[in-house]
Amino acid sequence: MRAQFRAHGVVIDGLVEDVSRNGLFMRSPRQLEAGATAEIDLDLPGEETLHLSAEVVRVEVHPRAGMALRFVGDVERNRRPLANFIMRQHSITR
Repeated sequence: MRAQFRAHGVVIDGLVEDVSRNGLFMRSPRQLEAGATAEIDLDLPGEETLHLSAEVVRVEVHPRAGMALRFVGDVERNRRPLANFIMRQHSITR
């Protein structure tokens, strides 16, 4: 799925991998430093776009370029749509 990460006037488009209730990994050709905080728009198929605050916890260059993000702030308001999406994905892959 696609996501958009925005911080301090920088907008980074990427593809999401390994999504969980606590965070995700976003592949992108451009990364921010670990510790940076930003807003992420997460386009969940079958759900509304989620607007979440996130913190960069890890940056990878090889073998996949991207950032590991941890959700911060008021995650509870988005917990149900995110959990529903994750449950649907697990049922499809089984």
